[in-house]
Amino acid sequence: MHNIQETYTHKPYLWEENNELFYSLSAYLKERFGTKVQRITLEATLDCPNRDGTKAYGGCTFCTADGSSAGAFDTNDPISKQLQEGIKLFGERFGAKKFIAYLQSFTNTYAPIEKLKKIYDEAISHPDVVVLAIGTRADCLQDEILDLIETYNNKVEIWLDIGLQTVHNTTLDLINRADTVENFFDAVSRVKKRNLIVCAHTIFGLPGETKEMFYETMKLLSKSPIDAIKIHQLLVLEKTKIARDFHEGKFRTLEKDEYVSLVCDFLEMLPPNVVIHRLFAEAKPGELIAPSWAEQDNGRRNKQQILQEIKAELIKRGMKQGAKQPL
Repeated sequence: MHNIQETYTHKPYLWEENNELFYSLSAYLKERFGTKVQRITLEATLDCPNRDGTKAYGGCTFCTADGSSAGAFDTNDPISKQLQEGIKLFGERFGAKKFIAYLQSFTNTYAPIEKLKKIYDEAISHPDVVVLAIGTRADCLQDEILDLIETYNNKVEIWLDIGLQTVHNTTLDLINRADTVENFFDAVSRVKKRNLIVCAHTIFGLPGETKEMFYETMKLLSKSPIDAIKIHQLLVLEKTKIARDFHEGKFRTLEKDEYVSLVCDFLEMLPPNVVIHRLFAEAKPGELIAPSWAEQDNGRRNKQQILQEIKAELIKRGMKQGAKQPL
C-alpha cells in the first residue's frame, strides 16, 4: 500500500448513513432533486483548439473523429430538437421526470459568445431540464465565457466537465492535448469563484505513465476544490492515433485488477463530498481494441460487473471514499 494516512474526521454524509461505499452520482441526484434525473447527451458539433490548428492538429491521440460522441441523436438536428427527442425517449424508457442537458463531444465552450448563448439557451429550453452539463477544456474557459455561463446559474444547476486526464505535462504533450496542468487548476479556481460545479476528468493507463504518476494525479485532485470526478481507464479505439502506438507495442493497457486497485486507491483519497460521476469508460460497439476486459459481454456492457468488483475490493480493504488523505 502506498504512503497515505488519515488526516481528518467528518460528520457522515447521507451516502455513508445508507451504507454506501462512495458518493455516487445517483445518490447526489436523489438528494438534490428528489426524483429520477436522466442525462441526455446533446451534440453541438463544435471543435477543439488542438484539432483545428489553433494550438495543434488532430485532437487528443485517444479521441475518435467524432469526439467520442455518444451517437444518440442526429448531429444535424438543432439542440432543441435533440432535447425534445431525448426527453420523450428517456422519459418513457426510464420514467425520468427531470433531465440533465449534457454537451459532451468536443469542446463546448469553444465558439463565439453569441453561438454559445444560442446553444445553451436551447439546451435548457425545456422546463424539466434541471442541470446544464458542459464538456470542455481548461484553455477554453476565458472569463468572458464564464461570465456567460454564470448567467444560467439562477435557472439550472451548472456542471463544467473539465478534462484534465493527468497532472503530468509530459504526458499531455505526448497525447497531443496542447494544454497544461497549470491551466487546469487556474480554470478550476476561477470557476469555483463563480459558484459553478466542477467535474474533473482523469484517465488511468495513459502511455508512459507509472503507478507513481497515477498517484500524483490522485493526490493533486484530492487536494483541489473539485466537486465531482469522472475516472476512466484508457480505451484504445479504432481509427485513433493511439491505436497505432498500441499495435506497435509502445505501451500496454491496464489489466482489470490493476485498474480496480487504482480506482479504490483514488476513492480512499477523495474527500467524501466529491461526487463520483463515473468509474468506468465504455466504447461504442465495434470501436474497442483494448483492453479486452472492457469489451461488451454477450451484447451487454459489463459496467455493472466492474462496479461490483470495485465495491468488493473496497469491502475487502475495509475502506470507503474519504477514508484516507494523501500526505
